[in-house]
Amino acid sequence: MFFDEECNKKEIGMEIRKLTNFIHRNIESRKIEDKGFPMTKMHAMILGYLNKFKDEEICQKDIEKKFSMRRSTTSKMLKNMEEKGLIERVSIERDARVKKLQLSKKGKSLVEEVSKEFQRIENLLSEGLTEEEIEQFFATLDKMQQNMLKDID
Repeated sequence: MFFDEECNKKEIGMEIRKLTNFIHRNIESRKIEDKGFPMTKMHAMILGYLNKFKDEEICQKDIEKKFSMRRSTTSKMLKNMEEKGLIERVSIERDARVKKLQLSKKGKSLVEEVSKEFQRIENLLSEGLTEEEIEQFFATLDKMQQNMLKDID
């Protein structure tokens, strides 16, 4: 019995990794490019997030939390996006030390293409699934994420 449970846990991890690989390969096959600058998947996700919450004050800490990224990784990524002209850092009124992130003109011009790509991937992933199956998937995924967070903290 223990062996079966242990194998099942390993299979979950392998299946998640396999699905992740399929998604990455699919995205890579249709890479969004900006005049010779290939955009990373994370750049695209951050652009989509900033666009979705464009009327709010999104700061680096929000990106760190949303994407479960370390501070140093987030800092490097945002600096790179700023250098590529995709985002801008703007001081907020209440505290000039805090910089909110916003899409630049160039970043805004790529949002529609990024959104279409995300929608394409979502449609592909959810093809043939019922609303109930999708809701159950997200409930299970949330439980798994909470389990992983317990082990990290």
